[in-house]
Amino acid sequence: MKRKALSILSSIILIAALLAGCSTNGNSGSTSQSGANGNKASNSTNNEGASGASFSGKIIIDPIGARHNNAFHEAIEVLRGMDKYKDVEISVLESTDDNIKTTPIKIAAGEQIDLIYNGNPLIQQSWADAGVIIPMDEQVKEKGLNIEETYGEYAKYAYSNEQAYGIPAGVTKWALYYNKSIFDKAGVDYPDPDVPMTWAEYRALAAKLTSGSGGDKVYGAIHLSWPMFWYGEAIMKLGGGEYFYNEEGLSNIEDPIFAHALQETYNMMYEAKSIPTYADIVTSKTEPQAFMNGKYGMFMQGTWLLNWAADKEQYPREWELGIAPMPVDEGTTPKNWGISGTFSMTPTTKNKTLALEIAVDVVRETAKLTSSEIYADQTVEQPNLFKSIADEIDDEQVTYEYLQKLFNNQETIFVSEKITGAKPTQYEELVKNEVELYFTQAQDLDKTISNIKERVDEMLQKGK
Repeated sequence: MKRKALSILSSIILIAALLAGCSTNGNSGSTSQSGANGNKASNSTNNEGASGASFSGKIIIDPIGARHNNAFHEAIEVLRGMDKYKDVEISVLESTDDNIKTTPIKIAAGEQIDLIYNGNPLIQQSWADAGVIIPMDEQVKEKGLNIEETYGEYAKYAYSNEQAYGIPAGVTKWALYYNKSIFDKAGVDYPDPDVPMTWAEYRALAAKLTSGSGGDKVYGAIHLSWPMFWYGEAIMKLGGGEYFYNEEGLSNIEDPIFAHALQETYNMMYEAKSIPTYADIVTSKTEPQAFMNGKYGMFMQGTWLLNWAADKEQYPREWELGIAPMPVDEGTTPKNWGISGTFSMTPTTKNKTLALEIAVDVVRETAKLTSSEIYADQTVEQPNLFKSIADEIDDEQVTYEYLQKLFNNQETIFVSEKITGAKPTQYEELVKNEVELYFTQAQDLDKTISNIKERVDEMLQKGK
């Protein structure tokens, strides 16, 4: 137990370091997700477990990032009303962002927690390696669950170490959001709502939108310290976060596209001055909600931004929100990046068959109810998706029809936004450390690339 506790503690420290620069929920943002807005939830007709029998006992869920979606809580109420769970006490723990650090410690101490939410693949892999979560292949086989058919393109997020560790749940997809007022004042046409611009066009547009200085400065765009803001162009071109690794399983950071992406982001900070510098973002502790203050022309972000746009009391604005496809490396085929969070069992899961059944059902029912966050189950209709949130925002371009078209375009190429492979948490932390030195002008580009290559390869080879 002592060895396992040390392994868990090590993973917590790494995850906490990463989350200091990005999100703590499964969707790279930390805000409430709009649910059904009063739409009455109907019970699922699939009210029997794998054996056809009802269940009994108690199940404890720590939703961590999933808690931000109101539809998740509505789905829990649906499950409580199902016949097969009439003798089951479904308990959802009070959750804060600190739970990502404290819950693994509770599990290591033997406290019963039956289901836990992994916010992204890095967390899932780290927790799998540390023993915070356990494989569920046996229960998946027992239930007859076909992960690939049920969760479609998001099925890959179920797996770590070639085993099923999670049930795919909340899905991240991004868009290019923009402030129409800043475009109007600059006399610049709005982005095409259907045809994506290239990254080069995006950078040129950000420069055109930039004006003023000091307190009156308007930036053409805002990039946070999250690493995908610089490496996004690279993974789009290569095909996803798995291409941080080469064929030998070592770092692929020497591929020229990574240096190109770093250099272009640096140029936006220091030459065009169209985005705040990395140092400014970090020292001012700029949060993603800063886009709502009206001083930034464009912002790449996930669907959770829709919630801020709808909340005009907390984020009052006199400007209209525009939305466009994400920039692409070349051509006009839409591309997007993102991940899926997952629900996993832990070493203290009391009834594994029941836990899997609950995980599958809560994802299915949340998918039926959710409005601004896509859920992974592909076997059910999602009638409320983008409907009520579009009504709440009530801006000209932000319609149910357009949001469906933008985020559910079957032609869009979807790639993993996170480093996807061996020891991804450690890999990303090493990258972050070196890139920070480059963006703060403490070392040059060549040194940054060579340091990442050397340090990551040494880390990946250690223990082999």
